[in-house]
Amino acid sequence: MRCIYCNQPVFGTDGVSVPGEGPAHQKCFQASQALKRTFQSLDISALNDEELTDLLDLVLSEVNTRKQTDEDDGIELF
Repeated sequence: MRCIYCNQPVFGTDGVSVPGEGPAHQKCFQASQALKRTFQSLDISALNDEELTDLLDLVLSEVNTRKQTDEDDGIELF
C-alpha cells in the first residue's frame, strides 16, 4: 500500500487510514491537515466568495453576542 500524499510504501505503525481516501503516513497526513484550511469538517477553501462572506457574518455575529453576554454578567457599581 502506498501513501496517498507521497506515494511511498506505508507499513507498520507509521501508517494511518484516511477515511474515503486510503492509507497515508502519519507525518504526511498531519502535514496535509496543517496546510488545509479546514475547521472541524468544514473545508473553508471550498467556499465561494458569497458563502465565505456569509460565514464571516455569522461568526462575527456570534462573537458579538458572546461579548454582550459576558459583559452583562458583571456587577455594575454606581
